[in-house]
Amino acid sequence: MFDEVAKVKSVGIIAAIFLAGAAAPAFAKKVELSETDFAFEHVSCTGAANEIRVLVTGVKKSVGLVTVDLFPNREEGFLRGRGRLDQVRFAAKAPVTKLCLHAPESGLFALSAYHDENANGDFDKTGLGLPAEPWGISNNPKVVFAPPPVEKALFSVSADSAAHVNIDLN
Repeated sequence: MFDEVAKVKSVGIIAAIFLAGAAAPAFAKKVELSETDFAFEHVSCTGAANEIRVLVTGVKKSVGLVTVDLFPNREEGFLRGRGRLDQVRFAAKAPVTKLCLHAPESGLFALSAYHDENANGDFDKTGLGLPAEPWGISNNPKVVFAPPPVEKALFSVSADSAAHVNIDLN
């Protein structure tokens, strides 16, 4: 009896995750951005070579911190602390948090972001291991059952001009 109940609960949870992931694009509001949206001032923006100008959209409240991680073009370590090249944290500002970070060199990179609503320095998860705080990945790839491969999140950084990246929080 207990095994049957556990199986039904597991199937229900998986179905809910699948349905939530499948339904998300239908309800998602596409944010239209232009080059002028990336012409902002922030203490982290210095105009140095390999600068990445980031707009984190979908920030619901101006509480806590927005954390952005920079990853190299490597599948190993992508979306894991050990694979991170850099991390920045700034006060969350609704509806858009703007910031900059700098890649160590020109090339292909990926970003992840999350809204650390309680400012505890951790990406909080539910008891099931699902994200409990809003999060996003560069290029805003569709995520249903597992994190996307790094190639879905890559963008180009050049020493000549700043890279512009928008991350919509889920």
